[in-house]
Amino acid sequence: MKKLKLTFLTLALVFLFVQCNEFSGEQEVPAYIKIEGFNLVENPNISIPQDEGFLTSDIKDAWVYIDNDLVGIYPLPCSVPVLKTGRHKVDVRPGVLYNGMQATREAYPFYTTAIDTLDLVEGKEVVFTKKDIMYNDEKAQFPNLYELFEDPYVNFELLVNAAEEATKMPMVIDEDSVRYGNMCGAIYYDANGKNKYITIDSIYCTNKNGTILELDYHSNIPFEIGVYGKRSSAASYESVSAVRIYPNEAKGWKKVYVLLNKVWGMLDYPNYYKFYFEAFNPDQKENTYIHIDNVKVVHFPNQY
Repeated sequence: MKKLKLTFLTLALVFLFVQCNEFSGEQEVPAYIKIEGFNLVENPNISIPQDEGFLTSDIKDAWVYIDNDLVGIYPLPCSVPVLKTGRHKVDVRPGVLYNGMQATREAYPFYTTAIDTLDLVEGKEVVFTKKDIMYNDEKAQFPNLYELFEDPYVNFELLVNAAEEATKMPMVIDEDSVRYGNMCGAIYYDANGKNKYITIDSIYCTNKNGTILELDYHSNIPFEIGVYGKRSSAASYESVSAVRIYPNEAKGWKKVYVLLNKVWGMLDYPNYYKFYFEAFNPDQKENTYIHIDNVKVVHFPNQY
């Protein structure tokens, strides 16, 4: 055992020496690129309403490319060290958290990339000014399933059995509750178990590569988002959970990007499917609420 410990100690000292020796001598001084963030603006080539509510975003990261090579991923705002000087093309891609999780950071494919050409100087910081980005109309396809809750014909209804009459999702107009526009959707926990709201219209999608549900929410109880569909025309409907969203009562409204295509795949990718919201109340709170707004599905163009 002593001999084994001695061997480990020797290896550690050798590793330390190699590491120190590797970084000895003259050091290169990087140039720095300061990145402040992005502005999400309307894309005139997308023929659906793009008001303030539709254009909400929660961009966390900058995916930085120099001359088409990835330099790194940095939380915004940031100052990026680059071991290059002179004039270079700089691409910055907006990054989000899928399902609100730190471990699922990705460059969002449905936003455009901000591009500039900068003169990089050793030891100096140059500003990559805040750029306008938009939904990429070559990649982003929106089914007619988006809900901004500004119309009385809301696209969500309570999931009930065939003998019961369907009930539309309620909406609220209280200024203390609504952040975008005049109204938002609401779910209140029902102790009798009527807590699942599904879309009235189905999503039509044949591209399996990426389907994202975007929404803004504010709640004091947890709720689940998932896919509701049938594996085949002869099969029964199934619910498959995509993510459990936790209360954010004290933090105010928050946006989330929910990855649907993996759970859609668990239903064998039916061309038509729905999604749902389901309320839970594990702490048996009173005066519960889940407020949602600016709900939209975006996916890559369909494949035929």
